[in-house]
Amino acid sequence: MPGRREIALVVASLLFAGILTEIGLRVVGIAYPVFHRLETLRGWSPQPGISGVWMTEGEALIENNDEGFRDQNHTKAKPEGTLRIAVLGDSMSEALAVPLEKTFWSILGNRLSACRGRKVEVLNFSVSGYGTAQQRLTLQHNALKYTPDIVLLAFFTGNDVWNNEQALDGHEDRVYYVIENGVLTLDDSNTQTSRFQTKMFWRGILNGTINASRLFQLVREFSTRAKNMLRGEKRKSDTVFNAASRDYEIFKAPATPAWNRAWATTEALLAAMRDDVKTSGADFWVANLTAPVQVYPDPLVRKEFAAALGVSDLDYPDRRIDDVAKHLGISSVSLLDPLRTYAETNKAYLHGFGNTRLGTGHWNALGHRLAGEHLAHALCAAGKAQTN
Repeated sequence: MPGRREIALVVASLLFAGILTEIGLRVVGIAYPVFHRLETLRGWSPQPGISGVWMTEGEALIENNDEGFRDQNHTKAKPEGTLRIAVLGDSMSEALAVPLEKTFWSILGNRLSACRGRKVEVLNFSVSGYGTAQQRLTLQHNALKYTPDIVLLAFFTGNDVWNNEQALDGHEDRVYYVIENGVLTLDDSNTQTSRFQTKMFWRGILNGTINASRLFQLVREFSTRAKNMLRGEKRKSDTVFNAASRDYEIFKAPATPAWNRAWATTEALLAAMRDDVKTSGADFWVANLTAPVQVYPDPLVRKEFAAALGVSDLDYPDRRIDDVAKHLGISSVSLLDPLRTYAETNKAYLHGFGNTRLGTGHWNALGHRLAGEHLAHALCAAGKAQTN
């Protein structure tokens, strides 16, 4: 049995080694922080002023601004002669998997600036996991105070609709909007409970401890990568897209009360956001992003998947959002047709990365580039039409 002196020596050695490792990690700039935190307003939000590397999918340096969003800092007052665009979205737009300059909204700003002949400033307010309810709250509490000229809602049909219905989504930390007696009403009961307050307190301590230590971050990152590697090996033996998954019900017309509520709430939220933006004096646009299966480069895979779902194609949610936008007088652009045509013609994967699985997950750099270019083209054409 080792004595107290030997135990103390081992403990001291481990502490010394940990301190040296911590110093080394800081010197070489290795950081894998927790980027999000719990909050009562929306359920969760990004952490302000934090930076580090994201490698769960793709690889990128992530730097959050002073408000917590993945973007540089912007002045509240809009610079003279500048066209300002505020982007709202979820993980497809927060785009942790690609470098900042390769996100679609960075490309949109650069391309549109050349078209408009004036400076275009794009502000990103997208947060992973957000549904339309949280995006509306972000619009009201964050985006509008920057007096944007255009608010662009990057709508991901892959999950945004069912994120808006608790019976389908089931997230215990999310806030929702519900329609009560024909009125759209915020339901934040999930974040007002003692359970949530306790969870937020302890999660804050845990995240703060991890973010204070590069060594703890490294241990957490290795654990995450090991889990993802095991999941990845399992996914390799699975079919690319499983038609039995509830997630893919979005490609069908709603057939249950829950799905009907999800669509009704989504449409009511789009109308409410239109009114919020119009009141501020800005223009409201909705952009339909693409789900991985919709732009999979092999048309046979798409055809067989649609047949397994019992539908003729995978365009239902995009057609419906386009119809809703027209009915509400909202400017809209769908990226589905141009991106699918490119993927099929060039046999190119627009979703997925080398460290995940090609054709699945979020947009890669190519997907972002094409999306940014097509959005810039649509906004450029609209701007020219307004001046003629």
